[in-house]
Amino acid sequence: MRSFKLSEIKEIVDGKLIGEDLEIKGINAISLAKEDELIFVDSPRRVEQAKLSKAKAVMCEEGLSSYFSEKSVLVVKNVRVAVAKVSALFKKEPEIRWEISEHAIIEEEVEIETPCAIYPWVYIQKGVKIKKGVILYPGVFVGAYSEIGENTIVYPRVVIYPYTKIGKNCILHAGAVIGADGFGFAQEPTPEGYRNLKIYHFGGVEIEDEVEIGANTTIDRAVFGKTMIKEGTKIDNLVQIGHNAQIGRQNILVAQVGISGSVVLEDYVMLAGQVGVAPSIRIGKGAKVAAKSGVAKDVSPGEEVAGIPTIKASTWRRSVLIFEKLPELYKKLKTKEGG
Repeated sequence: MRSFKLSEIKEIVDGKLIGEDLEIKGINAISLAKEDELIFVDSPRRVEQAKLSKAKAVMCEEGLSSYFSEKSVLVVKNVRVAVAKVSALFKKEPEIRWEISEHAIIEEEVEIETPCAIYPWVYIQKGVKIKKGVILYPGVFVGAYSEIGENTIVYPRVVIYPYTKIGKNCILHAGAVIGADGFGFAQEPTPEGYRNLKIYHFGGVEIEDEVEIGANTTIDRAVFGKTMIKEGTKIDNLVQIGHNAQIGRQNILVAQVGISGSVVLEDYVMLAGQVGVAPSIRIGKGAKVAAKSGVAKDVSPGEEVAGIPTIKASTWRRSVLIFEKLPELYKKLKTKEGG
């Protein structure tokens, strides 16, 4: 079991230590923590619960530190960021078998750097390039002439279509499908109506470094060129990204987001759960879209929008308050008209 002194953790989170330099063996929720685990407080509402916790060390921001005179305190600027850094210290990983299983199927002209962990029932097609430190769990399919960068982890049942390029330090969770054809059909008129004709896709998908893709998420290949997911973007489970979409750096896409073809998301965009984006829309740098919104027009950089179709989030919030009062207002109006 790994352990760290609070003074060591202090350096990692760029914090300040008040109290005893304890040995810490993990990070945990307030109600579950043991004496040698670190808890964190991100709201005054959690102070009383934290004071009663068995944990002897707490991490919080400056304004809350005075409440914990009986504990060692790590004072940090941003609790959530600090938690992310501390969680990396104590992450639990299963033991990896750094070998290529004899039950993996590997076609000709495949280049695999060592060490790699390629588990049973992985299928790797012709011309694939796999860099060192890659882990392919059982049931992964890697299509012809694809590339996977260093230290990328691909969990079971992920399907990577041919001509896909994946960067280093990426994580692809179970069931993700990368590079399937986009939903492109032309309607040829017939006497009865029309006949759907498939538009074949000739492009691919490129995923840059440090991208994480959630379980059962799908990213479609481009018609021509490539669908792009840029560095550091994090994609939740059950997200659909259409053909030729260009997703910028450090985006956050929450569960059940649906992005149509040829959409452009600039850097640092955040889409909350179940947001839908119409084809060829551009969402500017740093913009945020509230949950369940439908984006039917471009969103300016830094703008916060909500609703179907989207409007400014501040206007949408005021509108919701009015909408709730409509029955009462209607009743008053009818009474006035009757009078």
